[in-house]
Amino acid sequence: MKSGIRAIDFMNHKVITVTPDMTVKEAAKLMNVHRVGGVPVCEGKELLGLLTERDIMMRVTALDKLPSSLKVGQVMQSPLKAIGEKFEDLSSLARKMSEHKISKIPIVEDGKLIGIVTNKDVVAHAPDLLDTFIERLAASDKGLAGHPAAFGQCEACGSHGHLHFQMDQFICDDCIN
Repeated sequence: MKSGIRAIDFMNHKVITVTPDMTVKEAAKLMNVHRVGGVPVCEGKELLGLLTERDIMMRVTALDKLPSSLKVGQVMQSPLKAIGEKFEDLSSLARKMSEHKISKIPIVEDGKLIGIVTNKDVVAHAPDLLDTFIERLAASDKGLAGHPAAFGQCEACGSHGHLHFQMDQFICDDCIN
């Protein structure tokens, strides 16, 4: 199901980036100053990879290496597990985050970085997704007899089972009758 909320509508357009020739120490300081857990690695606007706190922890700190002696290009994730496009739907981006177990998706256009979407952005728009789901459910034939809309706890009696959306709530078969 598409939410109708596009990456360009909610992504962060002001992205803090680093270059592959910066030291990990310089990148970590920049991440700390801007309070971000990861930064795209770019040459100009061209996206090359991503550097996250986890990359630094696993490839530098845990191996007892000096951040001042390593370049970002040696530690960054590349190729990326996922990228997004500016008109990509929020639900598609959230699905990519879940499938790849990632918390940030750079948004690109013609290979150039134009923004970033984080798990915090997705959570901030979760109420919009739920509203869209409920509106579409109310407009569909689901929720009518023989077409259960969901499975879960009835909002009227508290029992668990197939639910129908009626009178602005999810109710079970027993409460419909």
